[in-house]
Amino acid sequence: MRAICGALSIIMALIIALPSMASADIDKPGGPQYANNIFSDFSTPTVAPGDTFVFSFNLTNPYDDVMAVMTNVNLTVGIYRYATQEEVTDVNQDFESPPCFENGDVETSVIIDELDIGETERIELGIAVGKSTPHGSYFSQATYFIRLKLSFLFEGNSTPVILQSRGYFSQEEWDDLVSFDPGESIIDMTYMESLGIDGLIPDSSFGVKIPIPKWPLGVLIGASCALGFGALYYFVLDNPGKYPSLEKRFYKLRGKMRELWGKLKHIRRK
Repeated sequence: MRAICGALSIIMALIIALPSMASADIDKPGGPQYANNIFSDFSTPTVAPGDTFVFSFNLTNPYDDVMAVMTNVNLTVGIYRYATQEEVTDVNQDFESPPCFENGDVETSVIIDELDIGETERIELGIAVGKSTPHGSYFSQATYFIRLKLSFLFEGNSTPVILQSRGYFSQEEWDDLVSFDPGESIIDMTYMESLGIDGLIPDSSFGVKIPIPKWPLGVLIGASCALGFGALYYFVLDNPGKYPSLEKRFYKLRGKMRELWGKLKHIRRK
């Protein structure tokens, strides 16, 4: 009898302990209501060749289950495509002088041990753009697309959740995954799950172009001011007596200009 009571005590203790060992039970953790709220506040700057800048964004745990603590968070970020109005090119081993992360590669990883419910982590990644990096012109921006892949576990659960953006799918996979035909779902969730992916997250980007020089703007402003002044000058002098105050000042200015011109001529003769 004592043995039976002891066994029952152990079983009851295990039953009581089960809630503390429970893991998050979230249906479709890659669903849009979650995936669309994981990443936010992307910085998408436009920089010049030779610049170094910080590409940053927020990574948030959007799940509302009390047990949905994200652990072993592994984020992969990669520069994968270059596009202008004239061409679109993959950034691969044949791409010359691509922008690089601080590790000297076009791809980098960020590891976060744990992300509590509602917690936000600001991700900041340095990117260097070489002076010989392909770029846009003064009036045409070149865009580099950035892809994201996120994997993590829920605390107490050994099944990984994997989310990735457009850039980590092949063109064939993307064509099979996304449909715009009437009457069909835009995203084929069954096919996506067969690829081992739980949900979609957004790509991002940044631009590279040669900045417009400031001196043409200065010349344009100066020319506009000169033309405006000339128009006012001749209008006032062509209408004598109508604007006496301005007329007096312009005649005085004209006298000083003639005096200055005479001095310059005298200096040149010497």
